[in-house]
Amino acid sequence: MTNTLKKLTTILLLLFLAPIIIATVQTPLSMDATTEKTVEKKKEDIPVVYAAQIETPPVTETETETETETESDPVAEILQPPRKAFVYFTHWQEAFKPILAASGEKIEIYHPEKNITNFQEQITAQFAFHNVETDFLTSDNPHGTKDYHSVRPLVQKALSQNNYDIVLDIHRDSAKAKVTTLKFGEESYAKIMLVVGGEHANYKWNEQLANKLSEQMNTIVPGISRGVFLKTGKGVDGVYNQDLNKNTILIELGGIDSTEVELNRTIAILAKAVSNVFDQQNAS
Repeated sequence: MTNTLKKLTTILLLLFLAPIIIATVQTPLSMDATTEKTVEKKKEDIPVVYAAQIETPPVTETETETETETESDPVAEILQPPRKAFVYFTHWQEAFKPILAASGEKIEIYHPEKNITNFQEQITAQFAFHNVETDFLTSDNPHGTKDYHSVRPLVQKALSQNNYDIVLDIHRDSAKAKVTTLKFGEESYAKIMLVVGGEHANYKWNEQLANKLSEQMNTIVPGISRGVFLKTGKGVDGVYNQDLNKNTILIELGGIDSTEVELNRTIAILAKAVSNVFDQQNAS
């Protein structure tokens, strides 16, 4: 009887405690599950932003107008008529030592074939790249023109037949590499000197153009132009046929030690500078 009573008491106690135990065990589990669902929901609610979704602020009317003003019209640039340059070589036989040495020739400073006139093709190409056409002096007897006096009537005739925006008489200076070579960055260039004859009435026009050209060259490659030299007095020509056209400049391209690569680089800079001067004239 006593054993039966003990068993009955134990069963009743278990039945009384069971709901409390079950509630205690289930509550943390339910809370964990609820928290997990909440976290997942929050993660799902966070939007993912891609670069394509970032909108550019709308351009205002003022910004559009400013853009239009600063942008150049490519069609207008293409349709702009080319400028014209007349090029000749009074001392056409002037040569460069490194070029003669590379071709196995005797190293001299004058040569009947391998001389400064060999750069006509490079001059034509570089000037054309900047929308400048080039005409070169032609003669039935080119070997007969070796000085300013003999070349004058040929230049005069050519200038009477066409209008040119610039006239260049290109020479090779007699100075050595120390004076005529420029190292800029990783490249070397043949320096340029511009010469103006001061013994004619309108030389100021020539000098003004020469100064502008020198400035433009030094803007592109600092130091490439040795400057503008006004020549007057005994021992110099003093005119250099520049009285025939106010836009005529005598250019000393490099010197006796200039290499072909250096000269080609400098011709490219010269062409760009000439183009820049024309652009300045258009803007003024």
